[in-house]
Amino acid sequence: MISADPDEPLHVFDLPQIHTKPSGTELIQALDLLTVKPRSFGPIAHEATKSRTVQPAGVTRYLTSIIASPLAWLDTDELREAVWDAAAARLSERSGRTAMPAMSRVFSIPSTTSDGLEGEEFTLTLHEPSLTADNLGMKTWVSSYLLSRRLHNLLEAAPNLVPSTSTTPQLRPDNNKTLRALELGAGTGLVGLSFAALRGSSATIHLTDLPDIVPNLAHNAALNVELLNRTGGAVTTGVLDWTVTPDPLPTAQEQYDVILAADPLYSPSHPKLLVDTITHWLSRGLDARVVLEMPLRDAYLPQVQELRDRLGRLGLAVVDEGEEIGYDDWESADGGALEVKCWWSVWGWSEKL
Repeated sequence: MISADPDEPLHVFDLPQIHTKPSGTELIQALDLLTVKPRSFGPIAHEATKSRTVQPAGVTRYLTSIIASPLAWLDTDELREAVWDAAAARLSERSGRTAMPAMSRVFSIPSTTSDGLEGEEFTLTLHEPSLTADNLGMKTWVSSYLLSRRLHNLLEAAPNLVPSTSTTPQLRPDNNKTLRALELGAGTGLVGLSFAALRGSSATIHLTDLPDIVPNLAHNAALNVELLNRTGGAVTTGVLDWTVTPDPLPTAQEQYDVILAADPLYSPSHPKLLVDTITHWLSRGLDARVVLEMPLRDAYLPQVQELRDRLGRLGLAVVDEGEEIGYDDWESADGGALEVKCWWSVWGWSEKL
């Protein structure tokens, strides 16, 4: 556990040492301290510059010791590979870095206790391959970050999105039922994995995307095995192509209580495809909800409006909504933080509100 005065630079001996067999999470958090960080998503644009620093003496030797270790005590190959990859990237950066390589990034997700008080922050690690024009789904986008940090409030908001174990019985006819959630266009999995950590054993979630994206999505689920084991979160991953109508159509038992989607619109065809997919997979139950967050980019505002119209025609209505500001992790043309306004919304069946 890294502690001490946050304003004082750490010595390399303050970091988790290999001979103590630290957890994968502890190692990745330590390696995250040693990286040249991309700009933070916010809410403070220069947040990344406030991270703890480490004195340079001995860092190269420390990184080499991690790469040379078999890390045999860690639970999965994915976790070992993430640690090795992060250590190798830190070494590469110290040899001169000209482009952002594939990387593992650390995200902190707030939680709320059963009595509504602020809980612990969960730490998620996500692998992002080197970014190219044809794999934008493998990048974590600002709307996913904002929604993942809002989930703990949405989960407890009135009317309740998903009743917790302390919720009064009338909010759900069967309090023993395990909540079933589905994420559409999950990308790197930040939203869905956050949901799993927050809900624990009271829910399961299926993270879906296109065939080229699902392998990295599954990799990220395995990468967070320690957190999921600790919280009891149950995660599966799989392909779900919005252009393909399921045959046969899902039964009531196969439909989901909650559907999550962040930044799902980047084509004129997507509003219809997204709503068609929601039509097939959303439960008609009393507590069924659709939770969305998306950037309000000028070029896509007509698609956002079309999405609202189509959801309304389907019979869904807004339960709660709002706008918030985040900062993309790319710089704007003038070198400053790129501000992004996002819209979040929670939808339920209008005839049952």
